[in-house]
Amino acid sequence: IGNAAIDEEADFAGLVDYAWSHAVISDDLYHHIKQTCNFGLPEDDSCDLLLDMLFGNYSVIDIYDIYAPVCLDKNSQRSRRSLPVIAGVRPKLFAKSKPMSKRPAGSDPCVADYTEAYFNRADVQKALHANVTNLSYNWTHCSSYVLTSWSDAPFSMLPTIKRLVDGGIRVWVFSGDFDGRVPVISTRYALNKLRLNTIEEWTPWYSDKQVGGWRVIYDGLTFVTVRAAGHEVPTFKPKEAQQLVAHFLSNQQLPVEPF
Repeated sequence: IGNAAIDEEADFAGLVDYAWSHAVISDDLYHHIKQTCNFGLPEDDSCDLLLDMLFGNYSVIDIYDIYAPVCLDKNSQRSRRSLPVIAGVRPKLFAKSKPMSKRPAGSDPCVADYTEAYFNRADVQKALHANVTNLSYNWTHCSSYVLTSWSDAPFSMLPTIKRLVDGGIRVWVFSGDFDGRVPVISTRYALNKLRLNTIEEWTPWYSDKQVGGWRVIYDGLTFVTVRAAGHEVPTFKPKEAQQLVAHFLSNQQLPVEPF
């Protein structure tokens, strides 16, 4: 499970704390949010206005990798400043910020524009048997039409994860630590709610001779961070992502010594 929205209360609380701790929002805005918002309760207009201000600060950088360059192509979706932040309410966590069209990948921050152009080609859609109903809008990475009409999202996936763990199903949760959208802090807050016994404490794991991230092993669940990765870990750190998946599939823990 990678950089996943798994518990609404923890997701929003961690998002706010991450934005403040990484100097994206001011002390004043941070304290106003902390005083006004209770993410365990139904939405509040005052809180939503403050969150809109938070996401407004992200409009000039990339929330999916806060240290990555943004696409400067004048034709890029990312460069069209007139595009508003998509309005939304909880539990539509992703409805509050612009979708993946502004997310960079690898060394090319404009790659999302290339994929959108590709998947909106008539010949590509025909080959994929896509858009057979001739929708009036283009395909995008995270469709605002889906986000604003999504109404059946559970408040928390933690009960499901707990059932899997109790049933003996191995669960790994991983998080790229440059992601501001579902940040590592959110995931830590969420997993702490499970109150699982710790088997092996927080320790670095290695990819060759470099630290790939950190990991902690709980009873039935392993949490792994991937250092300097954004929201979609394989996009930013493909080598480390492959190593993580390979170790999970082979039921082996990640190396804690350089090799």
